[in-house]
Amino acid sequence: MHEQRSEMNRRHHQSTYPKKFTQMILTIILFCIGGTYYFSNRAQDFQIYSTSDNENLSVKHLQTYYQHSPLELQKIDELYNITKVLDYKGRLSDIDYLDNFYYYNKEFVETTINKRMKQVDKVCATMGNEIPYSSVHLYQINEIGVSWCPVFKAGSTTWKNYFIKRFVNLHFTNSLSLLEDRILTKSRMVGGKLLYKDEKISNIRFTVVRHPLSRLISHVHNAAKDNEMVAMKNSWIYDAIFDNRKGRVNSSAELETYKDEFDRYYLWLTLKKVYSKPRISDKNPFLNPPYPVLNELIRFIRTGRTNGHWAPAWRWCDICCNRYNYIIKLEEEPLELWFLLDKVGLWSERRYFHDTKANSSPKFDNETQNFPALNDDQKRWMRMYYDRDFEMFDYDV
Repeated sequence: MHEQRSEMNRRHHQSTYPKKFTQMILTIILFCIGGTYYFSNRAQDFQIYSTSDNENLSVKHLQTYYQHSPLELQKIDELYNITKVLDYKGRLSDIDYLDNFYYYNKEFVETTINKRMKQVDKVCATMGNEIPYSSVHLYQINEIGVSWCPVFKAGSTTWKNYFIKRFVNLHFTNSLSLLEDRILTKSRMVGGKLLYKDEKISNIRFTVVRHPLSRLISHVHNAAKDNEMVAMKNSWIYDAIFDNRKGRVNSSAELETYKDEFDRYYLWLTLKKVYSKPRISDKNPFLNPPYPVLNELIRFIRTGRTNGHWAPAWRWCDICCNRYNYIIKLEEEPLELWFLLDKVGLWSERRYFHDTKANSSPKFDNETQNFPALNDDQKRWMRMYYDRDFEMFDYDV
């Protein structure tokens, strides 16, 4: 009886072996098919190819991954399944995802930047002896082997704060003046490169640029903040407001009244609003609004006033003279930012740069959509005033 039962068990096990083996083979096949499908879709998430010629699309097209309004996110998710790594503005926000996204497009990003640098050289070759700024706006950070020019309203605050945080021991503000001892002064030519006093010859020179109109809009946005209104009142805000709006005043007596209200309002802002807001006439043109708008800023610049916040990048950074290694665009972040951090040895610091407000600055299309279009006269002025920026960095008016 025992032998009979053992024989039955042996036969049962023998009969189940082929079934289990078959199931295992089927499982492996299904896993391979599923894995191939999954990773092929992930690859599509990270790298886009043109269906017509199988070449990488431009960085502008790559931006469609993270430059969409919230209303479009659902459609994007259906196509690319990336909503989970987009922030509320529709930009890539997950560091690991960004690392992969950069890895798969690194070669193309490098090609794009190299092409830009060749275009810069080409434009510089046609310029002759055009006069740049008399002062130098290049800062040496020899500790990490870089020299940097801050183009204002193009993410310069992020870099400034990083350099101060890391290399200035005692500081109570983040003023750029804390780095003034690092401003380079002209010295000598070494190997065809204009080397500055205290600058290492091996330093990598870089800057970040931005569309000129976006810079102006950003400057107007910033000027509407209480602390900026106070800080910039005497440098340009007061003149910009009064030069543009004094024509709305009917008499000299009315002008004095409105000026007095303006001064009292700004004193209130200066003292951090510690007392009740002073009375302001609804008809006071200088306080409605109490900061310049875009058209007023443009008219103010056209009178010949100079300021680093709106100076053309090529002139402010003396692009042709200083022979930069890398010039990246704020609009092309985070891809080009990742590339720059990689090249200058700051890869481990990408979390800091990613999490700062500058890296989430609106891209050009989003920046301009809430502002009226420039008229033809303003466009002509933009083309003339920022002509080299448009040529060098491939921007449109």
